[in-house]
Formats: sequence, C-alpha cells, structure tokens
Amino acid sequence: MADYNQEEELQPLQPGELKFDQNGLVPAVIQDDRNNAVLMVGYMNEEAVRRTINTGRVCFWSRSRKEYWVKGESSGNFFEVKSIYADCDADALLVRIIPLGPGLACHTGRYSCFFNTLAGFDQRGPGYD
Repeated sequence: MADYNQEEELQPLQPGELKFDQNGLVPAVIQDDRNNAVLMVGYMNEEAVRRTINTGRVCFWSRSRKEYWVKGESSGNFFEVKSIYADCDADALLVRIIPLGPGLACHTGRYSCFFNTLAGFDQRGPGYD
C-alpha cells in the first residue's frame, strides 16, 4: 500500500477541463473547512462553477427547477468558499467552505444533510479497527 502524502503537488485545472456528465453536471461535495464535516452534495454545471469561483459563494444548478441558486439566498445560510478541488478523474468536486449566517446546510434545519443512517449496516464510530 502506498504511503499517504499530504504534500502532493496540486494540479490546477480550468473549469472547462472538468468532465461533466451527460446532463452537463458535476457533483459537488460541500465540506466544512473548520472541522471536515461533510455538509451536503449539490450539482454544478460549468457556469455554476464559474459563478462560485467569481463570487466566493457556492452556486448550484437546480436539477428540478432548472435554474441557478446560491446557497443561502433564501435561508441566509451562505457558504464562503475556501478552496475547490477536483478528484483524480475531474468528474467530482470537493468544495471546502465556511458556513455563514445560522450555519445550517440542510433545508430541514440541520447543520448537515447527512443525518440518516442506513438500516442494516452496523454503524461504527470513528477509530474502529
């Protein structure tokens, strides 16, 4: 097994180099930069990626409404972008943010959208062997 190297060289990509799916979208995992918690997943097209870069606020493409939306516009729960990474295949994004306002990511009023456990899996805490 290869050693993990946190000092690996970063490879900058242009938004146009991302590999968007057949609908022109790429999933964006939103992670709290302060504590590494995964808050939500949204979808971006090339324009949403550009808007996110240009404004420093997370912009998504709504698949259901077919429109752009900036996280926090209606709720006040804005995300200040700290960094954006593409995965090794350039078909998914990791967007590290600082939550602003009330600091809630989920439309249910929770800090994170990931609060449901999957039935049938023996849930284990961090540090298990």
